[in-house]
Amino acid sequence: MEKKGLIKLLAIFFCFIFSISSVSAVDTTPQRMIYEARLLDSSGTNPLTTSHTFRFSFWSQSAVAVGDIAAGVINVAAPNYSNWQEVQTTLPSSNGFVTFELGSVTPLPQIDSTEHLYLQVEIKASGDPDTSYEVLDRAPANPLIDRAPIGSVPYALNADTIDNAEVGLNDGDIALLGPGGIFPVQTIPGGTNEEVFILDNDDTSLTTIDLQFGNALGKVLSWDLINGYFNFNDNVNIQGDLTLTGTVDGVDVGDLGTTVNDHLDGGASKHDASEIDVEAIDGNYYSAGDLETVIDDIDQAIAGISTGPVSKSIILNSQFEGASYQADGSANIGRLYLANDNTAKENYYEWTSTQNTLQDYDIILQVGLPKTFTQWEAVNPWQFNYRSSNADSNITRADIYIFDTNGNPVTLTGTSTNLASTTWAQTSLNYSGTPTFTAGDSFIIIIKMHARDNETMNLGEIKLNYQG
Repeated sequence: MEKKGLIKLLAIFFCFIFSISSVSAVDTTPQRMIYEARLLDSSGTNPLTTSHTFRFSFWSQSAVAVGDIAAGVINVAAPNYSNWQEVQTTLPSSNGFVTFELGSVTPLPQIDSTEHLYLQVEIKASGDPDTSYEVLDRAPANPLIDRAPIGSVPYALNADTIDNAEVGLNDGDIALLGPGGIFPVQTIPGGTNEEVFILDNDDTSLTTIDLQFGNALGKVLSWDLINGYFNFNDNVNIQGDLTLTGTVDGVDVGDLGTTVNDHLDGGASKHDASEIDVEAIDGNYYSAGDLETVIDDIDQAIAGISTGPVSKSIILNSQFEGASYQADGSANIGRLYLANDNTAKENYYEWTSTQNTLQDYDIILQVGLPKTFTQWEAVNPWQFNYRSSNADSNITRADIYIFDTNGNPVTLTGTSTNLASTTWAQTSLNYSGTPTFTAGDSFIIIIKMHARDNETMNLGEIKLNYQG
């Protein structure tokens, strides 16, 4: 068995694409890895167009060891063999190009980052015996580097698992959000055994941290970060002892007498606070304790009226949090990856394809609207930064689609399709009609990236402007 570098297979490269469907613990879409290469003769200039046979296999070590292949057969008992191989025969194009779908002959295994580390590629003329296989050696001068490392993209084939943990209800499974983006009851029936449950763990809240009971009920216990105290939006019934330190309406509790009676009704006849009812401005009578809640509610209402909604923005930078990626089933051969532009200070996605026809891939964003959301800004609510290597939209372009919180397509105004520019540009979009955008719910943005002929399409920062 010989190891060859640039004798028959020149300018070797490979990329992987995959399909994404709904997450499920049982059903997943068929998994494939695309391998592309060009066959040239030993001079490195003339393409080979005769039929050739390729053998692909997974290994956990880069170097080909003695005993890994014997008499033209892969030793399945070799310690570094990762239990997958398949053979495909193809007729190269007139330019020597070949393309394979790995997994179309032998189903791909569930990718394990500790086992499936390197791809071994062997080649022979299709009519020759198996002993004629030659291992494609990616670094002939280095005996420790033979096989090609499998990069991070193929592990997207493991998208329905994380580190081999599947979606489900058993120990070690991944919990799946149900309708409305909440955990189903059976996922956390007993709550949590943790001694501390932290809200706002990243310390990013600037106003209040809320704990709400019921959706329609809407009873909220919140910590006011600005004023430094808790707020309850309803009555409080304390059935045990209440121990106070600090001040009550500016009066130090330590300076009070032994009972509240000493500070109510300065005469000989004293009354408990529960006996005193105060008429509020709404015409109802409240106990002294309830009156404080009423005053707080009025203060909050006045504050809300005086301030009103303010302009805010949601900034989305690559890699978008919670993004998913989807091929539509045809013309999806290419490579999607992250990059950055230090000059423009822009992180971005890049989509490219070697095919001579336009190939596309979708970036799907599920964006949650803040609970304070009231409406989109009237001018330029949605802004997208983009760049392409070619200004011809028939070669590179991006198309944008938006669906409201009810899942209905939004009619966009402004330039949302055929976006192409050889320098960083921004398109500002608005909408017509009456789409539904509900505070606290999520809506969908889809950016379809197109490219061909080794050209590239880039997607940078997304800015969403609203009032809340």
